[in-house]
Amino acid sequence: MGKYFLGESTPQGYRTDIGRIINREDFYTYILKGGAGTGKSTLMKKIASEFSDDETDLYYCSSDPSSLDAVVLNKRKVAVIDGTSPHVFDPVYPGVSQSIVNLGECWDAGKLKANKEEILAVTKENQEWHKRCRRYISAISSINSDILTISSEAVKYDKLDGFIFRFAKKHFPDKKNGVGKTEYKKLSALTENGYSTQQLNLTDVYILNDDNIAGAEYFLSRTAEILSERGYDAIVSKSGIFNNTVYEHILIPELNLAMMTRNCINKLGLTGKPINFKRFYSPEKLRSHKERLAFSKKASAELLAEGANCFRQAKIVHDEIERYYISAVDFEKINDITQKLTDEIKVYRI
Repeated sequence: MGKYFLGESTPQGYRTDIGRIINREDFYTYILKGGAGTGKSTLMKKIASEFSDDETDLYYCSSDPSSLDAVVLNKRKVAVIDGTSPHVFDPVYPGVSQSIVNLGECWDAGKLKANKEEILAVTKENQEWHKRCRRYISAISSINSDILTISSEAVKYDKLDGFIFRFAKKHFPDKKNGVGKTEYKKLSALTENGYSTQQLNLTDVYILNDDNIAGAEYFLSRTAEILSERGYDAIVSKSGIFNNTVYEHILIPELNLAMMTRNCINKLGLTGKPINFKRFYSPEKLRSHKERLAFSKKASAELLAEGANCFRQAKIVHDEIERYYISAVDFEKINDITQKLTDEIKVYRI
């Protein structure tokens, strides 16, 4: 069972790669519509539990890491996803590859209208917290990109290329069976708990220790190319808290192997075989920017903490929104819809 975040807030807004699955013609996707507190996450948790025998991927909400945003059943080629803001999805091939499940039909509109002013007020407050968080993320991204630019100029690329060649030769012999497939899924994101990483189900883990970011990013981007060229399927996780997306982690399920970055942004509580990237930098070039790098890393850490606090405050307000909707929802109807989906998935054929 794979665990990921559906997406993350970036300077360009909310971003997710789940559309690659939703838009696949060989998958069938149920797109859930409904307000906060209408049982979308609970419905998906029940689906995941019912089909625990499948090759299941769970996608969590970065704003509320305990809440599910999507369940993908890979063997059955079925997905169930929350299609409400900020990740709005609609059918591309209605009734053929996707359908909408309207949980809004399970609420009492009269009860909601009776609390209209209160719901409008807390919804706007929630939106303001998220706007504030995006401003922090925009600042974080600019600072992180500056760290990346400076450190990129200090990387000893000849030495690092040699290490990449030896590492690939040892771990990824050429399978000579065509090009491998690369999938993009998000393992790390800024959450109310800070910058967080999902737990892995792989056991051969390499930890790329690189507080300067650039060396590990180059290692991963080149390794992703090599894996594809040598016929290995890989899962790539990129970080969006830069001005451009940056390679952060790679998983190779068939080898039970993961390469995970630990740096000044992602403290990464995992254990594994360490690879120290300090040796791949020119000490002289880093020293010439020592004060600037130290300032930027400290500022980034403080802004990340403030961004996480904004998510916490937004979650508190979101819980208030949920209370209004929970009191207006007929959960027996939600249970009936859940059972109907379960029955449909059991007999679904591509």
